[in-house]
Amino acid sequence: MIRRILATTAAAITGVAVLASCTGDRQTPGTATPAPSSSAELPNSGAPKVDNPLPAKVLEGSPCDSALTEQQLTDYLGQPGAAKPKDSELGPMCDWASTSGSGAGILIAFETKTGQGLSLTYKVEKPKASRWVDDLAPVQGYPAVGYVDVGASGQRSCVIVVGVADDLAYSVSLVLGSDSGKDACQLGRGVADTVLTNLKARA
Repeated sequence: MIRRILATTAAAITGVAVLASCTGDRQTPGTATPAPSSSAELPNSGAPKVDNPLPAKVLEGSPCDSALTEQQLTDYLGQPGAAKPKDSELGPMCDWASTSGSGAGILIAFETKTGQGLSLTYKVEKPKASRWVDDLAPVQGYPAVGYVDVGASGQRSCVIVVGVADDLAYSVSLVLGSDSGKDACQLGRGVADTVLTNLKARA
């Protein structure tokens, strides 16, 4: 069960360390400055096409308000701290950290500012990722990819990006403790699935 895996992991990082901050050595999904929106046909850069796009309104507002319910956060993190809204060049973000001392954390971003969806992830992140996971099963029929930045643990942290339209995506950054023995990319896909269920309810 993901809750046990996240809530009982040994202290590795506070919040969504490595992936969740815009300062210091920690990184946010899509840390590299996004390329300006272009007129290039989407998808591109090897990204898959989204066959049944969701309306843009599913990614309106802050992930703090719509990505995960309080109960879901408790299920995943055990003792979630207060939501910390952020903003980035990709779009609005929300960061949750476990207060149990486990070091577990989740950060969710609505990638609404670039107009490039999954294509931007393929273009910017794939060339520099220390791990690239493009064989993840689609999330409720929507294409998903996972990646780990250089310097981050290949099993303990992962960013999952799900395309909900050719020009829209959301990402889930997950960090586990050092003794979890689980793959953060696979567990992150499970969190992304829960998020998508909540987003589709807004459609």
